[in-house]
Amino acid sequence: MQGRTEECLIGQVDLKLAEQSYNVPGFSEAYAHHLEGRAGDQVFYGRLLIFIGSVVAALGVGIALFGPEVIYYDRFSGLTLIQHIQLNPGLISITGGLMIAWGRKQRNEGIVHREDFLLSHYKFVTDDGRDVSNQVNVRHLGGDDFSVSVGL
Repeated sequence: MQGRTEECLIGQVDLKLAEQSYNVPGFSEAYAHHLEGRAGDQVFYGRLLIFIGSVVAALGVGIALFGPEVIYYDRFSGLTLIQHIQLNPGLISITGGLMIAWGRKQRNEGIVHREDFLLSHYKFVTDDGRDVSNQVNVRHLGGDDFSVSVGL
């Protein structure tokens, strides 16, 4: 593998015609740093929102299925919070569904695949100095190793 691996500059991958496997030194650390930052926060909060939304939606469905058929309340003091929830299980379920949808959106915005991260943070240059970053197909092999092909 050492013969097929090309060491590159930080931020740039020098492409050779005969090679397809490249080693991008420092990529794993940069990607891990990216996930620990703002992107990781979006994924965490998105998953948390999905969990809370699932609990709220399950509560609404549970009340609709197993809730009381008749609700008695005092005319002068009005409905309590629990009685409002028992009267509107559909709204509770819809609220939970909206929280799940918002959480999925947050989670998906934070997830950046290794290939996309490499394409957005590194420049791909051929032997003659042409920038072919928009013509490159990348596949992650593991660690700092990538399979790179140029589609002309």
